[in-house]
Parts: sequence; structure tokens; C-alpha cells
Amino acid sequence: MKKKLNFMDVPKEYSDRERSKVIIIPISYDIPLAHGCGAYMAPKAILRASTNVDYFDIELEKESYLNGIYTKDIFFLKDKDFTKISPKVLNYLSSLKLTKDRFPIILGSDHSTTIPVISALDKIYKPNEFGIIIFDTHPDCYEPWGKETWHQATTTREIGKKHKTLVVGVRTMDFYENEFLNSKENKNTTILKMRDLLDSSSTFYDLSKNKKFNKLLKSLPNTIFISIDVDVFDPSVIRNTAALEPGGMNYNQLLSLLRVIFKEKNVIGADIVEFTPVGKDENYYFPEAYTLAKLVYKLVGYKYYLK
Repeated sequence: MKKKLNFMDVPKEYSDRERSKVIIIPISYDIPLAHGCGAYMAPKAILRASTNVDYFDIELEKESYLNGIYTKDIFFLKDKDFTKISPKVLNYLSSLKLTKDRFPIILGSDHSTTIPVISALDKIYKPNEFGIIIFDTHPDCYEPWGKETWHQATTTREIGKKHKTLVVGVRTMDFYENEFLNSKENKNTTILKMRDLLDSSSTFYDLSKNKKFNKLLKSLPNTIFISIDVDVFDPSVIRNTAALEPGGMNYNQLLSLLRVIFKEKNVIGADIVEFTPVGKDENYYFPEAYTLAKLVYKLVGYKYYLK
């Protein structure tokens, strides 16, 4: 019998389902991506790497696991058709009976994971009650184009139909995405390009004083869901992702923005998507899996200790 993958190997008394404030929800499926493959392997890789993360957070000077971190078994789907996957993920999340006093962190596959996640939260929160902040190198504003659609490229356009959405760290986009963002059809989505984060109000490691970011943050609802597509990172930080793009964020830059969000807003959950840990040699992608596991633990700490 295989040992259950438990985030950080948190002791039993702090990983109990009923007592834990945090729930880690791994979701695994494999559908065609624009580039690369293997995002379905991400939840397992991050969970395995998490056992090496220290309980003591040196920045916060807290042991965040004391809030309780419960880890669900990986929800694995064999389907290749997202139109079939999405309702199954939604039904699964609904079956977990998530409540407002529980902080869910979804370890997803590609970015289409976020679509049913938001649909599940729509059943818990009132219409327009929460907004969404996405960290991504792409705006993901494509319109679906039939059976061959890369649904991860339509994520923002889909969830932005009902929610105020800010995409941070954009470094590339298609002409048609730019056309949509500047059209009357776009009611809720704003992007902040990476180059605009690196202005004179920011330092290299700390983007928290960026005037454009803070202005856009204030325009969003007080309640926020965070989605982190790992290709927002520079390839020097994360290279195992479906669509590499130069000129991205480093780890400390992302943390500086997350700190502002958690201080200013009520963050109700998060997901991490698009990590593609391919290859038989775990040592090849382990440093990146560990970085993302550390990022998950930061989300927990910021949720409960940043005020």
C-alpha cells in the first residue's frame, strides 16, 4: 500500500481534516497544451518536494503548519476532453463542501484548472463578491475555437465574465487577445505588463511600491482569489513549464506582491498551475518543485500572519 502524500509530512495532529484551516487539493489531468506536456505530474512532484520544506518560516518567524494543513488525495482524471473534465472537477470540489472558514490551495494541472475552481467558489460566495488576481506571462484571453481549443489559453476570458480580474506580469500576447482587452466586450479584465512593474517606484527585488499595481489592486473587490501560473517566473527560476518567456519575475519579486495582496485583501484561496515536471530523473525538476512547495507554504503563512 502506497503512503499517502501529505503536504510537508505535517504531523497527524496538524493534518486532521476537521481541525485544519488549510486544505491542499491536488488535481491531475492531461490535455493538449500549446507547448510541452506533463502538467498532470505537477501535484505529485510538489507534494513530494514539500517534505523538504522547513516548518519554521524565517521571514514570518512562525510555524505556519500549526494552523493545520489537510491534504486530499490526488484527484486524477483520465479524460482528455476539457469539456468533460471541467464538470467533473466542479462536482468533485462541490463534494468537498468547502466553507468560507477553510483556505483551499489547489495544486492544478494546466491553467484551465482555474475555470472549475472559480465555478466552485461561485457556489460559496455571492455574485461579484470576489475578484481574481492572476500571475501569468500570458493574458489567456483567447476565445474558444472548437474541439482543438487550448482551454488554458481561454481561462481569463472565461472567469472574467463574472469577476473583476487583474492579470499581473504579462510579457507576451496575441493580436486577438490585445484586441479583446481593448474592446467593449471586455468588462472586467485588466492586465499589468511586466515592464510596467519595473518602473522607478520599484526596486529589483521589491515591487510592492509599484504605483500602477497598487492603484489596480484598490479597484478590485476586498475578497480575492489568487491564481499563479508558474510561467510568470523567469526561466532562470522555473524552466519546466509549458510556455517559457524571458524577462519574468524572480521569487522575491512575486513574494513582495503577494505580501501587499494579503495585507490589503481577504484572500479566500489560491491555485498553482502549469508546472510540467517531465523526465524520469526527479533531480532534474526537484529544485523547481521545491520552490513551488515553498511558495505554497508562504501562501499559508501570509494568510494567517500578515495583517
